[in-house]
Amino acid sequence: MKTKLVLPFAVSTRSGIKGFTKDMEMAAVLYLTESNRKKGEGHILNRSDEKLVFLAENHYPVWLVPWNGGTLLFDGLGVAEHTLFHDRLPDVGAFKKDVQNARTSEAYSAVLSQNADYFEKSAGEEEKTIEGLISSPDFMRDFSAYLSEARESERPTSSKAFLPPIINKSEISASVAKLSNAKAGIDEDLRNIDASMRTLNMATRKKVKAVRAEIRQIRKGSDRRIRKVRRSVTQRTHRIRVKHNKRIAAISRRFQRQSRLLHKDRVRYEKTWRRLRAEVHRCETRLKSCRRRRNKRGEKRWNHRLSRLKKKLPVFEKSIREVDKRVARLESARNSEISQQRLRCEVLVEEAKKMLRELEASREADIRMKRQEIASLGNTMSVITKQMNELAKSKRAALNRFDAIAMRRRRKSYMLVYMPFYFARYEREAKKRYVVHPPSIVSGMGILTKMKGAMGSPRMKDFLQPRSKAVSLFLNQLVTLIEKDSMFEKEVTEAGIQNSILRQKKLRIGVKRGLKQLREENWLSKNELQTLGKLLYIYA
Repeated sequence: MKTKLVLPFAVSTRSGIKGFTKDMEMAAVLYLTESNRKKGEGHILNRSDEKLVFLAENHYPVWLVPWNGGTLLFDGLGVAEHTLFHDRLPDVGAFKKDVQNARTSEAYSAVLSQNADYFEKSAGEEEKTIEGLISSPDFMRDFSAYLSEARESERPTSSKAFLPPIINKSEISASVAKLSNAKAGIDEDLRNIDASMRTLNMATRKKVKAVRAEIRQIRKGSDRRIRKVRRSVTQRTHRIRVKHNKRIAAISRRFQRQSRLLHKDRVRYEKTWRRLRAEVHRCETRLKSCRRRRNKRGEKRWNHRLSRLKKKLPVFEKSIREVDKRVARLESARNSEISQQRLRCEVLVEEAKKMLRELEASREADIRMKRQEIASLGNTMSVITKQMNELAKSKRAALNRFDAIAMRRRRKSYMLVYMPFYFARYEREAKKRYVVHPPSIVSGMGILTKMKGAMGSPRMKDFLQPRSKAVSLFLNQLVTLIEKDSMFEKEVTEAGIQNSILRQKKLRIGVKRGLKQLREENWLSKNELQTLGKLLYIYA
């Protein structure tokens, strides 16, 4: 007989009832089911009460599937599904082939320029749907904690229904293979991106090395031609400078001769002027002496002579000034002629150096172009590498999503685990309604619950609390499935009626015991106990 892994419906907390029994569980669920039954809405609307058709414990099948060091959860009824999305990688092989086939630096630069935005956008989005796979993080977290309470069961129970799994091992294996192939494809994409980045990096380094070798060849060839031309230019410029230095020296000698004559005249004029000044001083001294002695005749003679000397002084002063002006004009003319010669010399020297300058400029231009080519290769490679890194980041995120769909529990083989729930069906006239009671936690009677009881409010609504919102949402999808599939609804209804705790005598007796136990624990009031007792009698 096959072993079933079955989860408990209700577990008591530390503050809950210590002697919690299956009878109390059924009684509590019956209380909640009856409380949820819609009553008639008076004589005006003339609507009857809802009728409880059945209330039965059922079990939802969930497959535990080992995968990638963890455990996948598969919905046994195949309601759940998970769609994987990831970017489709551009043709990496074509890109690598173009990069490897580019023999020259120019061809390689062209390849990089043409593919500068090759990896900027993906080749589209790829999606794969894994039917039955449960991927809700909240459900997996809560179910993983819930799973530690599972127990193996081999004994068949007539009072419990087990929904048969619709998807079998072979279908799950196909889905797992699909999932593994998708993950392997992303791993392969990452390896291809990494290989392409290495190829691109190596090819770029190789081309940069070749361009640097070209720079060295340019410098070497240019330097050889420049040295040869420089020797010729140096000789020519030397001859030009020597020639013009001679001309400048000749100009200097010519002006020096003229300047020497002018300086001689100035010296002569200056000596005469000084001699006249000394003679004037001597006459003035004699004149003063004659005046002291009152020598009228001598005074007249020296006064006449002094007058003649003073008339000559301005003449020589003017001659000196004229000589100074002529010397200044001569110096200016000399400087002008020398400057013109030097300017002509520099012009001729620059003309002689023109070829040398052009060779040097050509060398620098060629080297600058090659350096720009290196910078362009590096920049374009950086752009493409950044795009590849973004794609790789997207692929790694996709891989992380694969890790997120598996619980961190290792298993060696497939296992079917059954999750219990109570299922109720109500009917009123032609309408029917289904309610799922999910796995719950048995709470203790806290202060607030006691206060509710003291104020006349029901306490039982606090007795069972759903253990997980995610598990509750998952089980409630059963209602949607029933509404869509009439055959499935028929099977569930037949099983529910057959295993209803209201139909089977043994279960009704257990519910009655559970109601008394709840009354003893003060969860039920006397009136509630009587009401539910009458309900059991009616359904009996």
